[in-house]
Amino acid sequence: MLFVGKRSESKGIRQRNIERRISFGSNSIKVIVFLVLAAFSIFYLSQSSQSVTNDYQISDLNQQKKDMASEKARLEVEANRLKALSLIQDKANEKGMEPVTQ
Repeated sequence: MLFVGKRSESKGIRQRNIERRISFGSNSIKVIVFLVLAAFSIFYLSQSSQSVTNDYQISDLNQQKKDMASEKARLEVEANRLKALSLIQDKANEKGMEPVTQ
């Protein structure tokens, strides 16, 4: 474990200065190494999960883009069809044609 102690060379004499020496035992080094590895592991896992989340979001947005493009094409075809029908009706009115009634 972590040891903190005073170093005094002459025993029995009280000194006014405080000098501390920090020494690490074998268990302290093991705990520190374990904590550093745990921190790196948590960092790696958070980065990889964020990358996967971004990939899912990108694929969802791409699918939405494809859906919007197909909807746009369908609406353009519908608009052209409606324009053609109105043009046919206008031409018929110009030529004096009237709808058939029964």
